Amino acid sequence: MTGLDGERLTLAGRTDAGVHAQGQVASVRTRTDLDAGRLHGGLSACLPEDLKVLEVADVEPGFDARHSARWREYRYDVARTPVYVDTARMDEAARALVGEHDFSAYSSVGELGSRGSVRDVLALRVLRSPGVESAAMVRIVADAFLRQMVRRIVSALLLVGRGKIDVMEIVRGLELRDRSLLPGPAPAGNLTLVRVGYEEYTQ
Repeated sequence: MTGLDGERLTLAGRTDAGVHAQGQVASVRTRTDLDAGRLHGGLSACLPEDLKVLEVADVEPGFDARHSARWREYRYDVARTPVYVDTARMDEAARALVGEHDFSAYSSVGELGSRGSVRDVLALRVLRSPGVESAAMVRIVADAFLRQMVRRIVSALLLVGRGKIDVMEIVRGLELRDRSLLPGPAPAGNLTLVRVGYEEYTQ
């Protein structure tokens, strides 16, 4: 599209392969004379069917979809399974992870960037999906996430819910910063980036 060709697009959340996004935010510097409404229509016409532009807006100079974000919210939908999952125990374990912690035990091996592995989890709840006996929904909000952090948290919480590990093992892995004490990441296909916030988070 004229005015966008060759311009670098910045995304608010960088998701693993297979992860969905309902509320992804992108920013780009344009050279187009089109207003936001016409740009919205032009982008919608260019994109494949599985991508949809919900809104286009002008922003202040210096706005960056990623670095200006104050928080991100993800939802993980636990697949239906005959194995009973105790969502109350999962929710109890989840509370131990709320707050600012070093989440290196819940990240993949690799570069952590200038911020290191400390992240602030603002909310983390586990809820039973309505009408589904053994399925649950995990909702997590944080200022930012490490690679695979959400999926590894979900995987550990599921072990608690199935009675495989105790709540204190969730805390122990966090405090010792030892990923070998915790399970690998849950499958990516059930994870969705729901929202990105640019104001202070309120529940």
